[in-house]
Amino acid sequence: MENFGKCGAIVPDTFYPVPKLQDYVHLGTVKSFAKGSTVVFPGEEPHAIIYVLSGKIRVDLVFDDDRERLMYFAGMHTFVGRLFETYHNLHIIAMEDSKVCLLNEEQLARIFREDQQIIFDVIRNYLSKTSYYMRQVAEMDYFNPAVRVIRLLYELCNSKGTAEANYCEVNNDLSLTSISEITGAHYVTVSKALGYLKRHHILEKKREKIFVYDMEKLKMLTHETHIFTGHESNPVS
Repeated sequence: MENFGKCGAIVPDTFYPVPKLQDYVHLGTVKSFAKGSTVVFPGEEPHAIIYVLSGKIRVDLVFDDDRERLMYFAGMHTFVGRLFETYHNLHIIAMEDSKVCLLNEEQLARIFREDQQIIFDVIRNYLSKTSYYMRQVAEMDYFNPAVRVIRLLYELCNSKGTAEANYCEVNNDLSLTSISEITGAHYVTVSKALGYLKRHHILEKKREKIFVYDMEKLKMLTHETHIFTGHESNPVS
């Protein structure tokens, strides 16, 4: 994920924005959504990309038993590519007051004729998402759940941390549930991993901030099979 740091994709959030599409909003359909409202209901087939003008939306995958799992967030100047969607069980929710623009195939074709660079910007956005999830699948096969949590926390701290006198501080509002969904680890595993890091004075999560007290130890743990040693030898799973 190191290569994604520039586009904010340590977590599935934003990826590469496409700000040039802002110039063509007049061709599409603009809609506003209040925080917490549904942008797309499961089963809908909009046949358009959903371009975010302001705010932030969340894309959830809905399973047959109606459970939902976070796929990614889309912030300003990024989009949800539902132009050729083959799987329609997505639930898209406004995380804050948001404004989006729907652009269909005909409208996009006109935009691409006028500015061919936008084609490559859109492809880059798609490919960054594909690369992100390819790596996620590989990590789930290679690392156990607790280590995946550690790796996510390390990458957040490494890319977004601010060095203070005796610690590193990261502004991040990821909930334990979101960390669980991103890493594929059980909520209890996330809680146990954070508890382990706190007990060993390596890292502590407080509301919307993460405090890292020992970056080197945190980095070392990213390469472990299990994070417990000695009297804490039972692995988190």
